[in-house]
Amino acid sequence: MTIYWVRMGSSGSEVAVHAGIASLSRGEKIVCRTTRGLEFGTVLCESTTADPSETARFVKHAEPSDELLWSNLLDLSRDAAHSCQEYLNLHGLDDILLDVEPLFDGRTLFFHFLGEPSATVTERIADLLQVYQQSVAMSPFAKKVEAGCGPNCGTSSKSGCGTKGGCTACVVSHKCRTSAPSP
Repeated sequence: MTIYWVRMGSSGSEVAVHAGIASLSRGEKIVCRTTRGLEFGTVLCESTTADPSETARFVKHAEPSDELLWSNLLDLSRDAAHSCQEYLNLHGLDDILLDVEPLFDGRTLFFHFLGEPSATVTERIADLLQVYQQSVAMSPFAKKVEAGCGPNCGTSSKSGCGTKGGCTACVVSHKCRTSAPSP
């Protein structure tokens, strides 16, 4: 039973990960399941001190499409965090939003504030989530995920984007056809 220390997501927290029979290397990108959900991480080193009962679970080695998806999630999150801070400013709230941390599943978010958020912000967290989602929905990447990478991509009239396995947006949206449809 090999356990590794892994730096997780955008927060950089270090988590002990049980790799099962997998062998991991320093610097390798992986996907694992933690108590928070599905996360993207970077292997730091093998652990000799971690408690096996308190470890996350290795899911898979990250593929290039996983890394591209993660990069896009981080970019979307940074842009959406700015929109959320503008919302707070517009409503006269002094709270400072440091980061909105997405998990690899693309659905789970953690809002990180400078200090404890005010009661007003806590009451308006659903509004902040709405601002975040609207910002992400307007992004070019989200539009690609919704529609595929090009006109009629993934339809029977077009065979796909032409990349081996499909582009990341098409793979995520299950829109791309990597070969021409049968007649």
